Amino acid sequence: MDKVGDLLRTPYDWTDEVARIIAPTLLVFADADSISITHAAEFFGLLGGGNKDGNFDGTSTTPMRLAVLPGMTHYSVHAAPQLATVLAEFLATD
Repeated sequence: MDKVGDLLRTPYDWTDEVARIIAPTLLVFADADSISITHAAEFFGLLGGGNKDGNFDGTSTTPMRLAVLPGMTHYSVHAAPQLATVLAEFLATD
């Protein structure tokens, strides 16, 4: 536990690395996550998501996706019933 505590107290900034990701990416967070929704949205923005309107027919969307699962925490999001649907839809995207 001490090593985990030390790690969590160590400042880190992945901004440059995240901004270079070009592979389609799905970010999944809980609405009561240890990571704030604001931070999740900033992370998504670094990937190019959420920066413009996707157009009425979806033709202007990016391959990046953000899912915020309701009623979940950082510790329960993996068991969210919606998670399988979100993952399946993301993996089925061309």
